[in-house]
Amino acid sequence: MEDLKQAGALELPDGRCMVSAMSQPARSRTEEVAEELRARMRAGELQPGERLPSTKYLAGEYRVSEDTIRHVVKSLKASGDVVSEWGRAVFVREYKPFAWDITNFEQGPRPDDGAYDAWAAGILAQGKTPGEELLHVTEEPGEEPSIEVRKYLSLDSEDLVVCRRRLRTVDGAPHQLSISWFPADIALGTPLMNPHRTAVPGGILASIGHAQRTGRDRFSARMPLGQEREELHLVEGTTLLEFVRVGFDSSGRPVRCMFTLCPGDRTVIEADVTF
Repeated sequence: MEDLKQAGALELPDGRCMVSAMSQPARSRTEEVAEELRARMRAGELQPGERLPSTKYLAGEYRVSEDTIRHVVKSLKASGDVVSEWGRAVFVREYKPFAWDITNFEQGPRPDDGAYDAWAAGILAQGKTPGEELLHVTEEPGEEPSIEVRKYLSLDSEDLVVCRRRLRTVDGAPHQLSISWFPADIALGTPLMNPHRTAVPGGILASIGHAQRTGRDRFSARMPLGQEREELHLVEGTTLLEFVRVGFDSSGRPVRCMFTLCPGDRTVIEADVTF
C-alpha cells in the first residue's frame, strides 16, 4: 500500500488505493540523460554531423557511470538520433531529405522518353542524377504473390504475378526500393519481363494495352526488414515510409500494385492540393 501511495495513488475512504491517471512511472537516469541530449540536439547545441562527446566526458558531465552513458548511446542509436561509424566515434545524425513531389507523378502526359521513367525524369528536372539497379524480375510462368498483393490486385488463389524489384538512387546514394507487381496474364511475354532496366514512352502498361486510368495511394510507416535494410544501407533506428499505389485500367481492373519504400531520413513526400 505504501508503495502505491509513493507512486502517486489516491487513498480512498475505505483504505483502498486508486492509481491516478496523472501519475507517471519514474524515469531511469539513462532515460533522463538520453532526453537531455535529444533536447540539446533540437536546440542546436549539438549540431547534425557533430561528434558526440566521449563516454568519459559525458559520464562526468551528467555524474553517472560510463556504463550508464553506454546505455544512453545505445538508446540514441535505436531512436535514430545518433549514428556510429566503425573505428571512429558517434555522431549526431544528419538528415538531408530529398523532396519527392508526387502531385503529377504518373498523371497526364508522361515525362519519360524511353531512356528514363517518370520517377527518373522528375529527379533530372531537379538537377540531380537518377540511377536504377534491377534487383529481381520474375521468370515464367510467374510467382505466388503475398496475401497483401493478392488482395490489392483482386487475384484468385491460383493466380500468379510478375514482380519487378528495383533499387533507385539519387546522386549515387540508395534512395528507394520500388517493387511492382503485375497480374501474370497481363505481364507474361511483355517488356515487363525484361531482365534489365526498361522504359517505354508513355509507360509500359500503356504500350501493352493496359494503361492506368485511376489509382489509389496508401501511406504508412514501419521498420525495415533485414533485406530492405541491407539494400538501402540503413543505419539503426531508420524507419521506412511505405507508399503503395494501385493502378486500375479503363475497365476498373487493378493492373499494377507498386510498393515504394523510402528511408525516413532521405525522403519527404510532397503534393499540391486544390480546395
